[in-house]
Amino acid sequence: MIEEKLVEIAKEVSGNVSRTRKSFILKVNPEKVSDACQKVAGLNDFYHLSTITGVDIGEHITVMYHFWKGRDFITVSTDVPKSNPHLPSISSSLPSSLLYEAEVKDLLGVIFDGNPLMGTRLILPDIYPEDAPPPLTKEADSEKIRKMMELE
Repeated sequence: MIEEKLVEIAKEVSGNVSRTRKSFILKVNPEKVSDACQKVAGLNDFYHLSTITGVDIGEHITVMYHFWKGRDFITVSTDVPKSNPHLPSISSSLPSSLLYEAEVKDLLGVIFDGNPLMGTRLILPDIYPEDAPPPLTKEADSEKIRKMMELE
C-alpha cells in the first residue's frame, strides 16, 4: 500500500522508488527534494521526519531525509554537487528539519537555501577554521585542521 503511494509520488516528482528490506528509498533530483519531502510527510496524515543525514560520495554529497511511521521507513534521497552544494530548505513546511539542516551544513558544507540558521554554526567549535573543508568531507584532513586550530 505505501509502496503504491510512493510510486505515485515518484511519478509526480520525476523520482525513482526502491526498497531495501523494511525501508523505501525515493531518489529525486535536488530541485524536487522539497516537493518530495512534503508529499512523504503528508502520507497517511502523519509521517515523522526523524533526521537528515549525508555522506560524501566524491563528486557529490548524498543528502537523505529519513521519515518513519510505525514500522514503515521512507528515505528521500538526493545528490548535490560539491561544486554548488545548495538545496532548498524544507524548514518552512517541516520545522523539525531546521536543526538537522544546520548540522548537515556544518559537517558536509551543504547550504539549505531559506534556512535561517545557515549563517551560524550549530555544532562546530568557534575556533574551527573558516577556510578548512567541512569535517566529514573527503577533503578534510583532521591532522591539518587540528594544526590550523592550534590544538597540536
